[in-house]
Amino acid sequence: MKLMKQLDVVSLLLWCILSFNFVNSKPVFPFSLYFESIEGPIIYQNDTRFETLIIDQNIRVNYTPSVIVYAVNNNDVQKAVKSAIKLGKDIVPRSGGHSYEKYGLGGRNDTIVLDTTFINGVTVDSKQKTARIGAGNRLGDVYNKLSQEGFFFPAGSCPSVGIGGHALGGGFGYFSRKYGLACDNVISMEMVDAKGSILQVNKKSNPDLFFALRGAGAGSYGIVTHYTVRLHRTPPRVTYMQFDFNRTDIKQLQQLFSALNKVGPSLDNNISLKLRLGSTLSITGVYLGPRKKAKIAMREFLYEAPDPISLIFEQKTFFESVELLSRLNKYDVVNPKHNPNFFKIKSFVVKQDKGLTQEAIQYLVNYLDKMNGTRCNSYASFDLYGGTVNVYNDVNPTSFIHRNALYTIQVEAGWKWEDNEEHGKNCTDAVNKFGREFQSKYTSYFSHQGFIDRDLDDWETRYYGDIFEDLKKIKSKYDPNNLFNFPQSIPPSNKTNNFSQKEVGKQIRRELKN
Repeated sequence: MKLMKQLDVVSLLLWCILSFNFVNSKPVFPFSLYFESIEGPIIYQNDTRFETLIIDQNIRVNYTPSVIVYAVNNNDVQKAVKSAIKLGKDIVPRSGGHSYEKYGLGGRNDTIVLDTTFINGVTVDSKQKTARIGAGNRLGDVYNKLSQEGFFFPAGSCPSVGIGGHALGGGFGYFSRKYGLACDNVISMEMVDAKGSILQVNKKSNPDLFFALRGAGAGSYGIVTHYTVRLHRTPPRVTYMQFDFNRTDIKQLQQLFSALNKVGPSLDNNISLKLRLGSTLSITGVYLGPRKKAKIAMREFLYEAPDPISLIFEQKTFFESVELLSRLNKYDVVNPKHNPNFFKIKSFVVKQDKGLTQEAIQYLVNYLDKMNGTRCNSYASFDLYGGTVNVYNDVNPTSFIHRNALYTIQVEAGWKWEDNEEHGKNCTDAVNKFGREFQSKYTSYFSHQGFIDRDLDDWETRYYGDIFEDLKKIKSKYDPNNLFNFPQSIPPSNKTNNFSQKEVGKQIRRELKN
């Protein structure tokens, strides 16, 4: 009963459903021998709810795990890890189930999935301005629970994304230019390692692991169950901004990108912008302050940009801006759920002082127009970086290397349920081909690990640069037998020399200069 009081309404409903089915389904040998002492529900393949529980955000790919373990506390996670070792099975953590390549199910069949949905507590320390957040929380939960206490944690705009994969992969959002990435605001973590032990991870305890987890830690080093994060007071007023532009006039489109390239890096850190180019052309953003100041702060950019078709500056509360930026209503923000669909995404990093050229923009427009004419619904979104995101912290470094970006780009191709498998393959092949050509001609060599892409060549360098070997050394220390793995996880190193945070810092600074 004590446990039930800790669960929110949605989790309580899921708990009841899973518990009912657990009672009415037959445990599968030999798992039942090892999992019987776990408090949370265990969902086997013969459970009537099993198929629905392995449907996540992207249904382009799917895998069938051996079993899903819903842990309710650290003890459950420890028991599950130790059981996986005894069974000789791989175990993978699932926080929100938003991995673009289904790595929350391991990226392959026959894994043990450790789902953290019920590890969803949020405890706020108003005096210290910190919060202890369970790995089962999704971003909508986090924004909702913290806002009730007058705080927020800078994270992304999609409410159904789990805090686990988000924070461990960097975690960019509309509030990052002022307050940094999600991983920059993580103070400490609790992690169950490959021996089933609980580790306290922070800059003093296991500092090498603290470095690796914040940027390269999603699923590779262990199962993080709790995060202690730095909080920020919600501003009394924020301004939601939206500007729509003429998509059919290529000169105006080029002018808009010229303005973004020229003015974007120097914009007030209270401003964050996302440009979306598809069948329409628009910018959405937020200013962390009142409407009057937002208009002044955007004046130079709007002077350089073409005249917008429509222009919105709406003064809102902080949480109202979260709703608008997510394009959802309040109910769907505070009760986040997946919207399963078929899609493939490529990501690119465009460095400062090297914005896309007119030729690159035309190349991108031609590709999008062609794809949208073949029912491969396609668009590109640009997240403006700069500000605090691009500040490399020597004292408290992270493994997120993309600190010199002007913007990052996502290019998505999607298709509908009624389209056949061959059509989906054609869309995937087309966006993969575009990605290779576009990256080789017009962007930097790097891609964003938060938008994981199984078809990306040399992903080790594109995601992690020169620090990849150091990440492998840390992996060897904490998980030498590679218990925690997926197709693009950090593997153990076969080198014996030790990790040096000082040397890694030098490597990252060299990356930033290139």
